Amino acid sequence: MTSSTPESLSKFVQFCNQHITGQERKEAQTFLDRFFRAFGHEGALEAGAKYEEAIKKGSKTGKTGFADLVWKPRVLIEMKKRGEDLNKHYSQAFDYWTRLVPNRPKYVILCNFDQFWIFDFDIQIDTPVDKISLEELPARSGALAFMELGQKTPIFQNNQVEVTERAARRMGELLLELEARGIEKLTAQRFVLQCVLAMFAEDRQLLPRDLFVSCVQDCMNGSSSYDLLGGLFREMNLPGKTPAGRYQGVDYFNGGLFSRIDPIELTREELNFLDVSARENWSKVRPAIFGNLFEGTVDKKERHAKGIHYTSEGDIMKIVRPTISRYWEDKIEEASTVKELGKLQIELQGYRVLDPACGSGNFLYIAYQQLKRVERMLLEKIQSLNGSEGQQMEMGLVTPLQFYGMDTNPFAVELARVTLMIARKIAIDDLCLTEPALPLDSLDDNIVCEDALFGEWVKANAIIGNPPFLGGKHIRMNLNDEYVDRIFQRFPKVKDVDFCAYWFRLAHDKIDEKGRVGLVGTNSISQGKSRIAALDYITQNGGYIHEAVSTQPWSGAAKVHVSIINWCKDKPRKYYLDDLVVSQINSSLKSTVDVSQAVRLKANLNKCFQGVIPVGKGFFVTEQQVTDWIKTDVKNQDVLKQSISA
Repeated sequence: MTSSTPESLSKFVQFCNQHITGQERKEAQTFLDRFFRAFGHEGALEAGAKYEEAIKKGSKTGKTGFADLVWKPRVLIEMKKRGEDLNKHYSQAFDYWTRLVPNRPKYVILCNFDQFWIFDFDIQIDTPVDKISLEELPARSGALAFMELGQKTPIFQNNQVEVTERAARRMGELLLELEARGIEKLTAQRFVLQCVLAMFAEDRQLLPRDLFVSCVQDCMNGSSSYDLLGGLFREMNLPGKTPAGRYQGVDYFNGGLFSRIDPIELTREELNFLDVSARENWSKVRPAIFGNLFEGTVDKKERHAKGIHYTSEGDIMKIVRPTISRYWEDKIEEASTVKELGKLQIELQGYRVLDPACGSGNFLYIAYQQLKRVERMLLEKIQSLNGSEGQQMEMGLVTPLQFYGMDTNPFAVELARVTLMIARKIAIDDLCLTEPALPLDSLDDNIVCEDALFGEWVKANAIIGNPPFLGGKHIRMNLNDEYVDRIFQRFPKVKDVDFCAYWFRLAHDKIDEKGRVGLVGTNSISQGKSRIAALDYITQNGGYIHEAVSTQPWSGAAKVHVSIINWCKDKPRKYYLDDLVVSQINSSLKSTVDVSQAVRLKANLNKCFQGVIPVGKGFFVTEQQVTDWIKTDVKNQDVLKQSISA
């Protein structure tokens, strides 16, 4: 079996130190070939890898990129010169990975000859699952087990998904405990979210070191959580920095989440949940998937009835990159003067993003992180043209106040606000920004508890999200009659369609000629009445679908197949369907036959038709019931029929 040894890896490190100077163009292939040999292969080409794999990029200029090495289905490796900041090349690596279909590599490595950044974009979009220096390679080879031909599972030291799932589950359990013993629901939810933000703040150095943990420990030893935690939350809501006492050094957070403090005296069992949770490393918790807290604590019947579903980071990026970040990267790439870039600065400051079904805020979180990367790219290009590279940049063009959300669930709205508050500090840390982290932005007016089908939508440049999934024949069964009648009054010509179709239609109406939209829908959105109501409406009213996934299994718990659609009103230069370049994309999410113009054939009238479709289990009875009812009244046999279903 092909594998590495400490000796082979040490020999590779020694070779690099003696012979590699870190010039990307000149030495990348030599470096990579030796890298493969260190893991027991005869060489990179002998293992089946390819150098300089051509990849059609999604830029307006139509450039083709060349990935340094592709070894399907294992790894894509992109090399940069020694000393290069690998953060700057994340977007390029992600786009290359996206286009490498079929048999897309599982892992991506960004390398500058001294550092190996390992990404698993399927689970962790914007943060490496591990970072290994060249010198550490012999001791840390377990993270690169996928380079060997065996079936070893790589061992990563920065798998943030595992930490997030544990933290979300425990805080969800705490919330259920509080509600079970009679704490008012909104009070319990607010208290749990205040704890979440405090734990995050502690591990991101926004609170004095170990302050929250020590408060919980003191409560475990007999102190009152009503006093200690309630007192901490009050201090977090006071302007200025606490000068002395137990909470010395606590800075002002904001008047949003902490504007109302309802202390709770926790039981021993509840304190145990909080203690274990507080010991997690909250700096590794991923806000984009902390929505598991929401999924785990919202009533399952309510989730099903309203079509609420969790969206993975990978699927969110299939919306955010085509609709927002790649659009901005192209604009920056095309700008060639400081004056043109200055106009983009002003435009970026006024740019607004709306999610009209925001749930716990995961789409807004990733959109914010992507736009902060765009901001840095823009300012770096201005520096480059001004000849001031290397100087510290003043950033602050993009703020959470440019992001808006709507949802009908009050807890989801509070969670979305917290998610976006946290986003700012994470961007500051990850991108080494100079802007202040406190006070946090109050998002009470940005993310609101409102029904998008009847409320007023904020005027936005980009609309993104994952509207509720609910089949047309199930809407009345899962939502009350009064609500469904309101929908039909609002949309008199749109009935018997998937629930999400209404969001597609509204989103298209709300954007202007330069606006862009990206939404997830069930794959029935490109079929039948749902297609007519949504995608036909878009393409027949000035819309162009420029990037789409026609169908894929849903990454969340719902057992459905979905479509991912990005569209705009400005005719695109390129179209991508299922990650392949095509000449066009029609409303059936095909690049060939367009069935939207098909008409009914009169010659087929009454030749074939759809039979009765019982909607609801109440229409089905047992054979014994049928026998009994016919005995009671022989006329019953006229309306009792056998049913055959596929």
